[in-house]
Amino acid sequence: MEETTKQTNQETDSTGEAVTETTVRTVEELEALLVEEQKKSAELADNWKRSLADFQNLKRRTEIERANLNADVKSRVILRLLPIVDDFERALSSTPDNLKVEPWVNGVSLIEKKLKTLLDQEGISSFDAKDADFDPRFHDAVQRDEDGNGDKDIVTEVYQKGYMMGDRVLRPAAVKVGRG
Repeated sequence: MEETTKQTNQETDSTGEAVTETTVRTVEELEALLVEEQKKSAELADNWKRSLADFQNLKRRTEIERANLNADVKSRVILRLLPIVDDFERALSSTPDNLKVEPWVNGVSLIEKKLKTLLDQEGISSFDAKDADFDPRFHDAVQRDEDGNGDKDIVTEVYQKGYMMGDRVLRPAAVKVGRG
């Protein structure tokens, strides 16, 4: 009977030893698997952060492009409207005094005021170029003062008003520049 107990103890020892070796091997495999999964997790987190940053950049670029597109469309429409505003101004400034009391002239004047109000509401403003230093960003020199009147590179006459949309020149003023 002693021999049977010894044999069972040896099996237990050898089984216990075998279990221990298997356990150690399994723990090592699990640790390696854990390290591998942590690397994958870190890589996925990094990819997610990059994707989020890319999305935010795309969203910001899209908003900027949309705003620029809206401003471009708006400026194209306004540029087509400005000659009409110019025509109303010329018509009203050349109306003889005896006709200024006529109701239709008053109606034309009201239309001009509405157009100017619309421009103002859209952030469009005219700028005064007379007696200003000539600046090619704001002025389009269509004539040089050949009489020598006026100071050199000073706007002596404005043929067509210039307009700004915010801080951007929408249409430069057509001007006559002094020769000095």
